[in-house]
Amino acid sequence: MNHILSKYCPRIDFDSYEDFLENFKIDVPADFNFAYDVVDEWARVEPEKRALLWCDDAGEERVFTFTDISKLSNRAANAFSKLGIGKGDVVMVILRRRWEYWVTAMALCKIGATIIPASLQLTKKDIEYRAESANVKMMVCVNDEYVCAQVEEALPKSPSIKERIIVAGDRGGWRGFDELIAGESDEWVRPTGEDATTAKDIMLIYFTSGTTGLAKAVSHNFAHPLGHIITAKYWQQVQEDKLHMSVTDSGWAKFGWGKIYGQWIAGASIFAYDMDKFVPTHLLQKIQDYKLTTFCAPPTMYRFMLQEDVVSFDLSSVHNFATAGEPLNAEVTIAWKRLTGKNIREGFGQTEG
Repeated sequence: MNHILSKYCPRIDFDSYEDFLENFKIDVPADFNFAYDVVDEWARVEPEKRALLWCDDAGEERVFTFTDISKLSNRAANAFSKLGIGKGDVVMVILRRRWEYWVTAMALCKIGATIIPASLQLTKKDIEYRAESANVKMMVCVNDEYVCAQVEEALPKSPSIKERIIVAGDRGGWRGFDELIAGESDEWVRPTGEDATTAKDIMLIYFTSGTTGLAKAVSHNFAHPLGHIITAKYWQQVQEDKLHMSVTDSGWAKFGWGKIYGQWIAGASIFAYDMDKFVPTHLLQKIQDYKLTTFCAPPTMYRFMLQEDVVSFDLSSVHNFATAGEPLNAEVTIAWKRLTGKNIREGFGQTEG
């Protein structure tokens, strides 16, 4: 228990908030790399440990162990390297909630490349702007007509983009993800020397929403995942080997801090529901059927779920409900507590944190 957490936190349990505030500490190794030091490490010590349970509205379900994620990301790293992606190169990823996001993110982390998670809502101009400002070298996108069309229309003014990879389908001019990694080795050697990453290298770039002007790049280094130990362990209160769900698209920062980094460091299993659209009763059904232990969603989703017959669903497995992203009205908190017996713990932080 707490195999990874104990490596970076000298102390995990605390008697009070004051005790936590005074004594909580995270040790940051100079060469920390999440893909190697968390994913591959879990695969080494607990090969069958569940990392991800993924499902969608088409009835497909996939379960991935940390060994699966480790080997698949090794294959992807080998494939991406052959396409010319190396340390410091920038790759934009638009993958909704597809399971391939976790694999792609870990592959880029192993290479030392920088990932830009991006929203399905980006227009041609948004893609052009991001490609130019961050020198994007490769796109990895879900098979969505709008998304792919926007990328293709942006190409004439985005000369830095050299490669396009499509997930969950085929399209002319794009390389298929499955075919690309199918023949690759699932072995990958951690780079050394100048090819190795340090905790201060840039791992991740988010772009702000751009509501008050042009979107701004927000960079995070390879130490970034360690900061979200607090998010997962102490706010969301994830439990090792139990299912945690954060409802978010991979284009938003919440995907990283809500369903990858701190959660996997704490040894939790991620539950991912790749919904076509938000239907409150469908989400309530997933919480019940999969017996989730911890759950996080925006206040708007709680409001919509409260318009349904919440008490007809068994949500008793959920130990902790959390929310973030917008103000949580008192009425929602009171109603949720009345119907479920549980509070909603509201989190505040930088949008792109």
